[in-house]
This record gives sequence, C-alpha cells and structure tokens, in this order.
Amino acid sequence: MQKQNDTVFLEEQMGIALGDMLIKAGLITQVNFEDALKNRVLYGGKIGTSLIELGYLDEEALAQFLSKQLAVPYVRPEQLMSIAASVIGLIPKEMAQKYKVIPIALEKKGLTLVMADPADLQAVDEIAFATGYNIKPVVTPEVRLVMALWQYYQIEIDPRYQPVIKKISEIRQSPPAAVAPSTKPVIEPVKAPLPPVVKLPPEPEIIELEEELDVEGETTGPGTDEAEKRHTIDSLADEIAEAHDREVIADLLMQYVAQEFNRGALFLVRENTITGWRAVQKNKPVAGFENFHIPLDEQSVLKIVAEGSTFYLGPIPNTANNNTMLRMMGGGKPAIALMVPLMIIGRVVSILYVDGRGKDLREKVVDLQKLINKAAMAFEILILKNKIKMI
Repeated sequence: MQKQNDTVFLEEQMGIALGDMLIKAGLITQVNFEDALKNRVLYGGKIGTSLIELGYLDEEALAQFLSKQLAVPYVRPEQLMSIAASVIGLIPKEMAQKYKVIPIALEKKGLTLVMADPADLQAVDEIAFATGYNIKPVVTPEVRLVMALWQYYQIEIDPRYQPVIKKISEIRQSPPAAVAPSTKPVIEPVKAPLPPVVKLPPEPEIIELEEELDVEGETTGPGTDEAEKRHTIDSLADEIAEAHDREVIADLLMQYVAQEFNRGALFLVRENTITGWRAVQKNKPVAGFENFHIPLDEQSVLKIVAEGSTFYLGPIPNTANNNTMLRMMGGGKPAIALMVPLMIIGRVVSILYVDGRGKDLREKVVDLQKLINKAAMAFEILILKNKIKMI
C-alpha cells in the first residue's frame, strides 16, 4: 500500500519514539513534545513539522538529528533551494510528486536524492530502475522538502504547511546574534524565495441572496435505499469513537452534514488564521476549499464564533471575508446559517458550518452541538492515545 504523500521516514518507522529520542537528546522537553502531539492530532502533519511550527525545534537541529538517526547525510536549506535546472530535469514532475523526492547532484552514475522516506527501499529501487542511476538518499525536514517541491516542480503546497513556512521565514529574516570574529572565509548562502501564501482570486463586493437550493422532503440521495444508509447522531457515536485519525473524524462529520443540509463545511482555527478543511454542497465535495484562509483578527462570522466560543445562528452579513467564505463553499448566500465551535482543552480549534434544505436551523442547534461534542471527545482520545504510547 502506497504511503501518504506527507510521510516522513523516521516518524513512519519510529512513531512516538522520535519524541522520546529528542527529549533524551535534550533538544526538546516533555511539555514541548506533548504540545506537538496535540498540534499534530488537531492539524495533521508530522511531529517534526509541529515542533518547528510551535517554535520548539529549529529545522537545522531537526535535520541533523534525523541524519544521525538514519546514518544518511542531510542537505542544508541553501543547497536544497539552489539546485541547477539541469539536475532537476533528471527527475520528472510525476515521479517527484509520487515519491516526494528532489534530485540534488549527479556524479557519474550516482544520483543524490532528497527523499521523504530514505528508508523506503522499494521507492529507491523503483527510482533507480526508472532513471538508470544509483540512488544516494539524503534527508531534510518535511516542510523544507515541501517548499522545494513547490519551487522546482510547482507542486501545490498544502495550506497546513503555511504556518510552518511563515515561522521559518520569520527566523530567516531575524537579524543574527553577534558572534566573535573568525579568520575563516564566510560563504553567503543562496537565498531562494519562500513559497507565497495561496492567494484567492478577486471576489464581487456583494453576493446576491438566493433561495434555498433544496426544499423539505426533496429526494437528494442516489436511490431508494438512502434511508437505510442515513446516519443519526447516535449511530455516528460508535464510528467517531473508533476513529484513528483526524481525517476519519472529519469524514464522518461531513457524511452527516451532507445528508441533512444543502451545504456544510469544517474550518480550522489556528493561531491568527482560519482555514478551510472540508466542504460539501448537494452531497458533493467542494473542490479547492482547503485554499480558503482569512485572518482571525478581521471581521467575519467565523471570528464571532471563534472568539465567543459559542454557536452562531442567523444571516451572513455582507463583508469581504464572509463573501469569500461563501464563494469558496460554492457560492450563494443563504437566508440563515448555523455555525458551531469544536473546542479542545478550552479553546476553539474548528468550526462546523451548515445551511439550507428548508430546515428550521433553530431545531438543529442541540443536535449539532451534541455531534460536535462527540467529535471533540474523539480528538481528546487521540491525544491521550498518543500520550499513552510515550509511557
């Protein structure tokens, strides 16, 4: 079975053991690691990425640590971001995207390759067979590899990595600390540009009010067996309790939303930004919704929910951020919408949005709060499971 694109070799092999080794090496504390576990459960990615994002571990320190553990060289950021076009051309985009690799140097028949998983011998063999070169794996932190794939192959960056990229950018732009003079020559690194934050296309000032797209009682399912497949709050409870990661929880929430409402969405709330996670309209996923992002400190209904830690029931005011939100969910302004916050350890980390299908949304407040509370407990269980593995 092919591994997920964001798999990182050491974390895939050693899992929670990575944190234990980092703690024993004195690179992070137990509290740092527990925070990173929570961050990973809530927002995805790998432990190393979360540690960098939270400011607990420098990417250079992580790269050196990973290199030592696997006994393979690591590539510095300035070298990774300044590879000759002739070398990049040795690996086609499709192969780079499939295996998450970047060619960095060619010496005779040996091709040095930055890999997401240098321990994946099957991938090494397949790339060697396809290219005719002997593959020499090297390592770099996950986020830096993602940035390089964008720079050289224009492979889209998952919005999940934007906060980490921002953190790296801030560190790079900070003035260096004073150091003692050295007699050795100083080699200035090549400063490649960082990937930009995804920018959304311009939107109209006003989104016209439209009627509900479905009416009460209208059949929207694919067949007569739809009633047998319908989820209830109680039937979802067992499945949510057994969820093994955040994506399963999101899938279950969206399945319920899709059957009950014309449109629904899940948003992530992190630091100073609200981003899109999942959205459905008329039982179909909304493409590109993950590219939605707005600042948390700017006016929007999402801000009201996030800062008030309470549900919102009412019309969507005509503001730029609200219009962007509606457009990214498929367009059209409902007469009324309902938003419910998902809270973990006393703070809002996600928001569930629904509208449409001719229902009185006031009657759905209690049901959705019950559903979102079950999802919140499932997230807390995932966090506890990860902590148990540390003991």
